[in-house]
Amino acid sequence: SFFDVGQGDAFLIQTPSGQNILIDGGPSPQALCLELSKKLPFWDRTIDLVISTQPHADHITGLIEILHRYEVKQVIEADINYNSTVYHEWLYVINSNNLKYNTVEAGQIIDLGNEIRIEVLNPPSELFEGTSSDIDNNGLVLRLCSGQISFLFTADIRHEAELNLIMQRANLRSTVLKVAHHGSNTSSSVRFLSITDPEIAVISVGSDNNYGHPNGEVINILENYIGDDRIYRTDISGTIELITDGNRLWLKEDT
Repeated sequence: SFFDVGQGDAFLIQTPSGQNILIDGGPSPQALCLELSKKLPFWDRTIDLVISTQPHADHITGLIEILHRYEVKQVIEADINYNSTVYHEWLYVINSNNLKYNTVEAGQIIDLGNEIRIEVLNPPSELFEGTSSDIDNNGLVLRLCSGQISFLFTADIRHEAELNLIMQRANLRSTVLKVAHHGSNTSSSVRFLSITDPEIAVISVGSDNNYGHPNGEVINILENYIGDDRIYRTDISGTIELITDGNRLWLKEDT
């Protein structure tokens, strides 16, 4: 489920064995909790894994409330130093609740069972320094694989990280692409898109945002590559749910 949480990212993975994995939490705790209540039965208060792809507020603000409200079994993020009030609160809640916590980097695999896995493609072991945004480029890039179907979650990475993934020959080919950085022109190069070769693109973005997201040029690139009928936006469609049995893919929209 690609949640409609405004100008931010929040995604819920639900596996056949009943695992709940939450990637990012968006900028609004209220919006995230509302979306979660639609997907989880009222008696299910367990999140098996919470993943923060990067420490900016539009990714972790909602997650802090989840750490308070739900039984979270494990937390994963990239090993990034960042100084902000929201991020300090995030770390404080993790530590004060004695939650299981790990940092990950490219090359690691999270096995979810039933031939479902999450491959960590970014950040590299030597973190980016001196780029247009080191925080964005050092974010977690995750590839969720279930049989023949795969999803690429690109966080807010920029052209530098895209190029590095290409140079490292990372396995980027995916059925579904979560477009990086809400469709900003800092990402989604033609080369990166051609190697990813998605059939569907999803843009997590807030309506009437102040950043001009998604960028018109990025939309044109996506339209030329996969067609405008295969691009989905949370600001237009609301929460977007994709369901797979490992061979086929079904799409469900709120609207």
